Amino acid sequence: MNEPITIRRWRNRLPHWEVDRQAHFITIRCHGSLPKSVQLKVLEIRKTLETIPAQSPEFSQLQRQYFLTCEKYLDKGEGFAPFKDAGICDACLKALAAMEQEGWQLIQSVLMPNHIHIMIRRRESAYNLQMILKRFKGRSARWGNQQLQRTGHFWQEDWFDRWIRNETEYQKTQHYIRHNPVKAGLVSHAEDYPWLKP
Repeated sequence: MNEPITIRRWRNRLPHWEVDRQAHFITIRCHGSLPKSVQLKVLEIRKTLETIPAQSPEFSQLQRQYFLTCEKYLDKGEGFAPFKDAGICDACLKALAAMEQEGWQLIQSVLMPNHIHIMIRRRESAYNLQMILKRFKGRSARWGNQQLQRTGHFWQEDWFDRWIRNETEYQKTQHYIRHNPVKAGLVSHAEDYPWLKP
């Protein structure tokens, strides 16, 4: 089996890591979706992440803590939650379809009230992970704001991502995405949630 090849690493507010031919799990939250106290808590975690090597076990553990802290509050669907509106969901799905047309396979996605989870893999694309997500966020924000007849920030500036290391993690991530609406109390059965694809 071939070793994964790192295409690039970079940092915005969070560290990011793109690996060739690997699936990537992405969470993007809406601007204003977390209470101020939680924002301060995740800021502390983020600052610590900047001081730890990305390949270390401590990094993975802290990255998980960051994700779980955000997820606990995001699942409440508070703050700016545009995906309670079917028209906004349709606009977002249209932006995800454009990502596929630009050479990224959409393996799984779910639109929660104030955030989205996607699992994607690069096929043949001129756009790297950072650029394809910027393009997605730009399109979906423009179309979403038009639907809402508003202006201003739609998405949080940065996003959480993790490349999938093995088949076990791949299956667990798909299960997580699929069952997030159930965990959040939006439906009793994943198949009843209309904004889960595929």
